[in-house]
Parts: sequence; structure tokens; C-alpha cells
Amino acid sequence: MSRWKLAQEYERNWWQNQADKIDLTFYENFAVEIIDLLKPYINIQKETKILEIGTGAAGIITHLLSDFRFAIDPLEDFYSSIPKYRNYRDKKVFYLTSVGENLPFKSELFDLILMDNVLDHCDKPQQVLTEMKRVLKTGGILYFRQNTYHLWGRFIRKLMEKFLIDKGHPHTFSKKALQKVFNDLDFKVLYTNRDGYFSTWLWEIKSNRLIDKVKALLLVNRDKYTIILRKS
Repeated sequence: MSRWKLAQEYERNWWQNQADKIDLTFYENFAVEIIDLLKPYINIQKETKILEIGTGAAGIITHLLSDFRFAIDPLEDFYSSIPKYRNYRDKKVFYLTSVGENLPFKSELFDLILMDNVLDHCDKPQQVLTEMKRVLKTGGILYFRQNTYHLWGRFIRKLMEKFLIDKGHPHTFSKKALQKVFNDLDFKVLYTNRDGYFSTWLWEIKSNRLIDKVKALLLVNRDKYTIILRKS
């Protein structure tokens, strides 16, 4: 089984096990936060064409007000088979089974694209970003959020990857690497924010889960990096 397929199997099992207990309103909380962040850069209206790549069970997109909303995920057939996930969604969103490496849309279609902690789950991250740029209009906005790691954290995660300790995340990124990729793709940075490594370390050291405490003690702490960009 390929590394990416192993990650997809892990993801499917995780969401299957969470179906009875997870509170999906976290999507609404994310949406409120994102709408507020985007206000200086794009006014989301009914005619705004929006795509979310890697929506998972429902996605942020189910809480955005537009008549042209599309969502893609390679596990969409699975998510839509779970009544709790299916019933939570806004029925006006078009959910499609697809991968980010081959988006089933014409070029220059979307005004806004959302990618929230998706890239580390993909098979070929660079190809996903290239496809994302293709379907985004010139002048269009990308909201991108991704867990990133410092040098030591990336080293430990490579060991974790080698022994398949973290099956759900085939890739690990630094902020500097992501910045270079977006610069090479000719995106203009409009906004950046980071949660910081210490806040994650503090949460993990207080966690009741052994795996979280181990990550804290090993200093494998993620920093959630948010960036809003415009396609030049």
C-alpha cells in the first residue's frame, strides 16, 4: 500500500470512530474566524465562487454564504455515507470526490479557495498548489492554514514517518519552505499569523493523552501558520 493510501485509510478510520462523539460545530467557529480575517481582502457575496480543498466531514464552506460553493475530498464517498456528517452539511454545497492534484474545474474559475491543514495529507503537495493556482482567478484570494515545525521538530517527525508512527500525515513543512513555494508561484502575501510553538507545547504537556505528553517532552511542537494570499 502506498504511503498516501495508508494515510487515507488512517483518516477514514479516525472519522469513522469519531462519528458518534465529535461536535461538528467547530466548523462554524472556524468559518466565523475566517470570514472576519478575509473582510479586508474579499467581500463574500452570493455570486462569489468558492472552493474548499480537503473538506473532510463537512468543511468550513458549509457556513459561507454563497450560491457557488464547491468542496472536494478524496474520501467524499465515505463522508457522505455517514448520516451525521451528511445531515450537518448545507445541501447547497456541491461535494465532489476528487484529489487536489487533479481538480475537476476549468482554469480561472474561483474567487476564493480555502485550504485548512490539508497539504500535509496530500500525495503530491507541489502539484496540489499548482492545480490550486490554475483554478483560482487572477486577483483571487487563497486562505491557507497549515501546521508547521521547527528544525528539531521536522527531524523527529522524519523519524516518526520512517517508522509510520504518525500514519495520517505523509508530509512535514516549515514556514520558510511554504513561503518560498508561494513566492515561486507568484502569490502576493496579504496577511500572516502564527499561534506559536509554546502554546502547543503547553496544551500537549497538560493533555491526558500519552502521545501528546511524549510529543511535548520531545519538543515536537507544531505552530499553526495562517497566510492569506492573492494570485498575481
